[in-house]
Amino acid sequence: MRFLVVSTFNRKGLDLYGRRMISTFEDNWPDAVDLAIYAEGWGHAVERGAVIDLETVSPWLSEFKRRHADKPTQNYRMDAVRFAHKVAAVCHAAKVPHPDVLIWVDGDVLTHSPVTMKDLEDLAPKGDEWIAWLDRATMYPETGFYMLNCNHQRHEEMIGRFEAMYADDGLFSLPEWHDSFVLEQVVKEAGVGMKSLSGEGRDTTHPMVNGLLGQWFDHAKGNRKKHGRSPKRDLVRPRPEQHWQ
Repeated sequence: MRFLVVSTFNRKGLDLYGRRMISTFEDNWPDAVDLAIYAEGWGHAVERGAVIDLETVSPWLSEFKRRHADKPTQNYRMDAVRFAHKVAAVCHAAKVPHPDVLIWVDGDVLTHSPVTMKDLEDLAPKGDEWIAWLDRATMYPETGFYMLNCNHQRHEEMIGRFEAMYADDGLFSLPEWHDSFVLEQVVKEAGVGMKSLSGEGRDTTHPMVNGLLGQWFDHAKGNRKKHGRSPKRDLVRPRPEQHWQ
């Protein structure tokens, strides 16, 4: 099974958290897993994987940003342009030729413990499951980490649906315009199979650190970025991994 990890960040993000994401990937992921970083206005070599200029390869991102430059940015729920970069990166990487499983990892996620190929195979969506994600009981999914089954019979259709929400401005008919909300609507409307990676974290707002993924990953989202990690108070119960001690 071939896995590809995909992420994107701009130059400010590279300096604030991106280098940490890359270095912890290099330290803790299996050598057989490829990494593709979609750069937003920067470019340099990484030890493992490829750096790709995002706006050069995306057929719609630059025009989308031009059309909607006046959209609100103060509230992340309505910040369509900011989160469009994630969608553009995923949609490009998920097309032919594609891996067996595409893994989206936010740039502010760090890998604190070694991940094995068996771990990834166990987490991956299989059979009728198109996506494995961090769903939450009372709100949209946490899309700092998700896995797509690129061999699913409806994979190309699903990527087309997701991309069209941006290329054709369909997302603006929704009450929220960030990628998590848009992806959830696309998945639910299509009725494809979903796999939960949330575990006990499903009832929290921070499912990555409170579910099974917390044994390998930490998501320094929001104000956590400046500290480079999630505080122990984010845990609903103690975790045994060294990172959380």
